[in-house]
Amino acid sequence: MSFRPPGQCPVCGEWVPRGAVACDDCGACAKSGWKENADVYDGLDLPDEDFDYDDFVGREFGRPKAEGAFSKQIFWRWVAAILLAVMVLGYLISVF
Repeated sequence: MSFRPPGQCPVCGEWVPRGAVACDDCGACAKSGWKENADVYDGLDLPDEDFDYDDFVGREFGRPKAEGAFSKQIFWRWVAAILLAVMVLGYLISVF
């Protein structure tokens, strides 16, 4: 099927303006041949139905550490709390 804009897209039926290289709605284009049976989502690398989001996040960003484990974040929070307490104590001593 030979299609050249303007006209209705043979894939989705939306209006394609003159000079357009692809349909704004479905993405069909001259490369796909403007075919009715064109796979317009081919090559987008979308996840399939059995995609496990939690597994992906774990592999991509690391698994959460075991509870109760000492981490750098906990260490620096304690350091910040102690420094803040020392500064407040120093201020109170200098005022009185």
